[in-house]
Amino acid sequence: MIRNAEIESELKLFKNYYDKVSAELKGLKKRVPEGSRLHAAKHGKTYQYYIRWKGTQKPREYIGKERMKEARILARIEYLEKLSGRLIKDIKCLDGLKEKWSGDPFNWVEKNMNRGKYLLVTPVHCNDECFIQEWKDQIYEKMQFKEDSSEFYTRKGVRVRSKSEMIIADMLDEMMIPFLYEKPLKLGTWTIHPDFTLLDIYNRREIYWEHFGMMDDMDYRNDAFLKMRKYEECGFYQYDRFIWTFETGKLPLNTKELRCMIMQLAKKLGYEK
Repeated sequence: MIRNAEIESELKLFKNYYDKVSAELKGLKKRVPEGSRLHAAKHGKTYQYYIRWKGTQKPREYIGKERMKEARILARIEYLEKLSGRLIKDIKCLDGLKEKWSGDPFNWVEKNMNRGKYLLVTPVHCNDECFIQEWKDQIYEKMQFKEDSSEFYTRKGVRVRSKSEMIIADMLDEMMIPFLYEKPLKLGTWTIHPDFTLLDIYNRREIYWEHFGMMDDMDYRNDAFLKMRKYEECGFYQYDRFIWTFETGKLPLNTKELRCMIMQLAKKLGYEK
């Protein structure tokens, strides 16, 4: 579904490029004779270039190798003119769409219908808020903690297995990114429990986050690499549907960088404040 924020982002991008293109075009046109246009004719496997004169009967001029800089300028001018024209058309199109587009027709109906009547209807599409809540409410079999395990609890009372996982969970909550802790995932013949299963609300799919916290232990490190390979074999790749973070005893989790990463993640998944 197209979101108004995406339209605004495209508009900003196109307007920025239109301003740059217009400024460059104005400067380049001062460097060539008025009315001159580049003509390219296929000649074997290469091209020959000529100058043609707009609105006159003046014969075309052949451009030899010594004048290729002039040809490049004329080609650049035509490129920028075409791009400028297309940009302005697309800007007008997006401006019109922004004014007419509801952003979410399903949510619009809910807001513009009598509440008592709406409660009698089964919506054809679950809005983001409803979808997130249903996803968070799902029931799954959780891994058990050993009796002698250290106890770490997030601010919302979720028990996790390490201080670093507690920090990650609290930052996810802070950025309003919903997660499920150690939800089972089938990877081929394996059933594993990713540390965090996150909801990508933009694409309505799950992504997985593993934090490997003892990478200075050789056996642990080998198991971590084996798990990463298993994710990749099943189509879960870093920066797409799989996130991994690391630390060792001497190089603990960098909370400043972690916060920046989760802020970017919130934008990517659709939870930007």
